[in-house]
Parts: sequence; structure tokens; C-alpha cells
Amino acid sequence: MNSLGYHILAHLERHDDVDQKAEYGRHINKQPEFSRSQNMPDLVLENIVDVVQYEFALEPPATPEDVQPITHDEYRDFWRGELSSEPWDIYSIADEMADRFPINRGWAFKNARQHLNQLILQARMRGYRQDRLAGRRFRWGGPDPEHPACEWIMEQVPEEGLPYHEIVDLMGEAKSRFVEDPPSSNHVVHDWCRHEIREVR
Repeated sequence: MNSLGYHILAHLERHDDVDQKAEYGRHINKQPEFSRSQNMPDLVLENIVDVVQYEFALEPPATPEDVQPITHDEYRDFWRGELSSEPWDIYSIADEMADRFPINRGWAFKNARQHLNQLILQARMRGYRQDRLAGRRFRWGGPDPEHPACEWIMEQVPEEGLPYHEIVDLMGEAKSRFVEDPPSSNHVVHDWCRHEIREVR
């Protein structure tokens, strides 16, 4: 094992078995592109609080069996509070989630990563719909796909992009073709998805 391998192993051994990967990834992995409000376009920042207020579709994280479940209203209020003032970032949100609710920090980070990305995608889509879509082209953007659904969507989109409604149609088709138990939200192709609709410029 090389020195990096020993470093990784030593780091993981200092954590509980639960959600080691997420806790480790919080500190070591490349930051997600959506990790900070400073990286967001105006249409996201202008719409994300309204998305939380009027289109909130996130499932609260699971809690231990002996602990009261997190309610939908509590979880919506948490996100509204976190995103109502800038700057915000995924790491402070995850820390606050772990402090506020009875979940460990690794699980909080995994949920913050998925749910922040989902809210940003909803804010993008809301912003796009509020503007003229004629003549504009979009792609399915994000990291290298780890799920066949997102890989398939990317393969269907030419370099010049597709009209907005065609990308939305591909999202729905990918869910039905490649995801065994798809998320209920129309804005998420599969669990832990980190991809989103982006305009081609």
C-alpha cells in the first residue's frame, strides 16, 4: 500500500463505520461545483428561496428508530433558513443539519449534497421557465456520471445542446429506463444525483 493509501486508511479508522465515505469525502474530495453560493448564477440565487417556499419536495433524512422523525415542515424551515442569507455553502449547511437534527455528520453531508443540488436544479429550471426558451439550448451537466441514467442522458445530447423541453423529457425517460426505484421528485433522475440542466453558451 502506498503512502496515500495508508493516509486514507488511517483517516477512515478514526471514524465510526457509519457513513465513513461521506465524512471522508467532505474533507478530501474535490468540492462539488454547487458547493458555494458564490459559484451560483443569478437565476439560482433569485429563485432558490422561492423554490424552498413553494416547491419543496425533499424527503427529510431518516432518523434512528428510537428518535422522533424529522417532519416535512421542520426540514423545509431548515433549508429556508440556511438559504435565505448569503453567502452559504454546503459544509456549513451540513454542519448545521447535524447539529439541528439527530443524524451523524457523514449522513448529514450526504443529504446536504444531494438536497442542495436538487434545490439548485429546481431553481435553475424555475429561472429558465420564467424567461424566453425559444432558440436556447441546454445540456445535462455535472461530474463524470456514475449512474447509467445520467450517462445515457449525456449520450443523447449533442455538443450544441437540445431545447429545454427535450432535456426534461430525457430526464423522465432515463428514470423509467434505468432507475429501479426512482425518486418521486421530477427534478431528480436517481438518488444522490449531482447533475443538472445547464444552458449551452
